[in-house]
Amino acid sequence: MSVVPPARPSRAEAEAVPRPGRGYLLGADEGVPGRGPEVKASNESTGGSLAVYRSVLDGAGPPPHQHRLEDETIIVLEGTVEAECGDDVFRGDAASTIFLPRGLTHTFRSVDGPATFLFVVTPATWTRCSGRGRRAAAGRR
Repeated sequence: MSVVPPARPSRAEAEAVPRPGRGYLLGADEGVPGRGPEVKASNESTGGSLAVYRSVLDGAGPPPHQHRLEDETIIVLEGTVEAECGDDVFRGDAASTIFLPRGLTHTFRSVDGPATFLFVVTPATWTRCSGRGRRAAAGRR
Protein backbone atom coordinates (compact mmCIF):
# COMPACT_ATOMS: atom_id res chain seq x y z
CA MET A 1 0.00 0.00 0.00
CA SER A 2 1.42 3.35 -0.96
CA VAL A 3 0.53 6.65 0.58
CA VAL A 4 0.34 9.63 -1.71
CA PRO A 5 1.04 12.89 0.08
CA PRO A 6 -1.50 15.64 -0.49
CA ALA A 7 -0.67 17.96 -3.33
CA ARG A 8 0.77 21.27 -2.23
CA PRO A 9 -1.22 24.22 -3.51
CA SER A 10 0.41 26.37 -6.13
CA ARG A 11 1.60 29.79 -5.05
CA ALA A 12 -1.39 31.37 -6.80
CA GLU A 13 -3.80 29.00 -4.99
CA ALA A 14 -2.17 29.66 -1.63
CA GLU A 15 -2.34 33.42 -2.15
CA ALA A 16 -6.03 33.15 -3.15
CA VAL A 17 -7.09 31.72 0.23
CA PRO A 18 -8.31 34.59 2.43
CA ARG A 19 -6.28 35.08 5.59
CA PRO A 20 -7.21 36.80 8.82
CA GLY A 21 -6.22 40.44 8.72
CA ARG A 22 -6.98 40.78 5.00
CA GLY A 23 -10.25 41.67 3.36
CA TYR A 24 -11.67 39.71 0.46
CA LEU A 25 -14.52 39.77 -2.02
CA LEU A 26 -16.60 36.78 -3.10
CA GLY A 27 -19.15 36.83 -5.89
CA ALA A 28 -22.64 35.40 -5.48
CA ASP A 29 -21.56 31.96 -6.72
CA GLU A 30 -18.16 31.93 -5.01
CA GLY A 31 -17.10 30.61 -1.65
CA VAL A 32 -13.91 30.70 0.36
CA PRO A 33 -11.33 28.82 -1.78
CA GLY A 34 -11.18 25.17 -0.86
CA ARG A 35 -14.78 25.21 0.42
CA GLY A 36 -18.11 25.15 -1.39
CA PRO A 37 -19.81 28.25 -2.80
CA GLU A 38 -22.10 28.39 0.26
CA VAL A 39 -19.16 29.16 2.59
CA LYS A 40 -18.80 32.96 2.54
CA ALA A 41 -16.54 33.28 5.61
CA SER A 42 -14.84 30.51 7.56
CA ASN A 43 -12.94 29.99 10.76
CA GLU A 44 -9.77 30.03 8.70
CA SER A 45 -10.57 33.16 6.69
CA THR A 46 -11.66 35.23 9.73
CA GLY A 47 -9.27 33.97 12.39
CA GLY A 48 -12.20 32.35 14.17
CA SER A 49 -14.23 35.52 14.67
CA LEU A 50 -17.20 34.33 12.60
CA ALA A 51 -18.40 31.97 9.90
CA VAL A 52 -21.05 32.81 7.29
CA TYR A 53 -22.91 30.25 5.20
CA ARG A 54 -25.53 30.81 2.51
CA SER A 55 -28.14 28.13 3.13
CA VAL A 56 -31.35 26.90 1.53
CA LEU A 57 -33.80 25.04 3.71
CA ASP A 58 -37.09 23.44 2.65
CA GLY A 59 -39.00 22.27 5.70
CA ALA A 60 -37.49 21.00 8.93
CA GLY A 61 -34.10 22.20 10.09
CA PRO A 62 -31.96 20.75 12.85
CA PRO A 63 -33.47 19.07 15.91
CA PRO A 64 -33.67 21.25 19.03
CA HIS A 65 -30.14 21.85 20.30
CA GLN A 66 -28.02 24.39 22.14
CA HIS A 67 -24.46 25.62 21.98
CA ARG A 68 -22.14 26.42 24.86
CA LEU A 69 -19.83 28.68 22.90
CA GLU A 70 -21.57 29.98 19.77
CA ASP A 71 -24.38 32.37 18.91
CA GLU A 72 -26.27 31.83 15.64
CA THR A 73 -27.86 34.54 13.52
CA ILE A 74 -30.17 33.88 10.57
CA ILE A 75 -30.59 36.67 8.02
CA VAL A 76 -33.49 35.72 5.78
CA LEU A 77 -32.95 36.51 2.09
CA GLU A 78 -36.00 34.77 0.54
CA GLY A 79 -38.96 32.89 1.98
CA THR A 80 -39.91 32.58 5.63
CA VAL A 81 -38.00 31.05 8.55
CA GLU A 82 -39.57 30.18 11.89
CA ALA A 83 -37.30 29.66 14.89
CA GLU A 84 -38.01 28.39 18.38
CA CYS A 85 -35.57 29.74 20.96
CA GLY A 86 -36.17 29.00 24.62
CA ASP A 87 -39.84 29.86 25.23
CA ASP A 88 -40.06 32.20 22.22
CA VAL A 89 -41.12 31.60 18.62
CA PHE A 90 -39.92 34.00 15.92
CA ARG A 91 -41.09 34.16 12.30
CA GLY A 92 -38.99 36.14 9.83
CA ASP A 93 -39.59 36.99 6.18
CA ALA A 94 -37.10 38.39 3.67
CA ALA A 95 -34.78 41.02 5.21
CA SER A 96 -35.53 39.78 8.76
CA THR A 97 -32.85 38.82 11.28
CA ILE A 98 -33.29 36.09 13.89
CA PHE A 99 -30.74 35.86 16.73
CA LEU A 100 -30.30 32.56 18.60
CA PRO A 101 -27.97 33.05 21.58
CA ARG A 102 -25.72 30.40 23.09
CA GLY A 103 -27.12 28.54 26.06
CA LEU A 104 -30.75 28.47 24.87
CA THR A 105 -32.28 25.44 23.19
CA HIS A 106 -33.32 26.34 19.65
CA THR A 107 -34.34 24.99 16.27
CA PHE A 108 -35.57 26.50 13.01
CA ARG A 109 -37.44 25.56 9.83
CA SER A 110 -38.70 27.08 6.62
CA VAL A 111 -42.41 27.86 6.33
CA ASP A 112 -44.54 27.29 3.20
CA GLY A 113 -41.64 26.26 0.95
CA PRO A 114 -37.92 26.85 0.71
CA ALA A 115 -36.14 29.71 2.44
CA THR A 116 -32.73 31.12 1.58
CA PHE A 117 -30.73 32.76 4.35
CA LEU A 118 -27.31 33.73 5.56
CA PHE A 119 -26.35 31.71 8.61
CA VAL A 120 -23.80 33.46 10.83
CA VAL A 121 -21.95 31.68 13.64
CA THR A 122 -19.99 33.72 16.20
CA PRO A 123 -17.36 32.86 17.09
CA ALA A 124 -16.52 30.36 14.35
CA THR A 125 -15.57 27.48 16.62
CA TRP A 126 -17.24 24.62 14.74
CA THR A 127 -17.11 23.33 11.20
CA ARG A 128 -20.32 22.33 9.53
CA CYS A 129 -20.93 18.81 8.38
CA SER A 130 -21.83 17.80 4.83
CA GLY A 131 -25.11 16.75 3.24
CA ARG A 132 -28.38 17.74 4.89
CA GLY A 133 -26.54 19.32 7.80
CA ARG A 134 -24.74 21.65 5.44
CA ARG A 135 -27.94 22.62 3.66
CA ALA A 136 -29.77 23.13 6.93
CA ALA A 137 -26.85 24.75 8.75
CA ALA A 138 -27.37 22.22 11.50
CA GLY A 139 -24.44 22.52 13.86
CA ARG A 140 -24.79 20.65 17.13
CA ARG A 141 -22.72 21.48 20.24
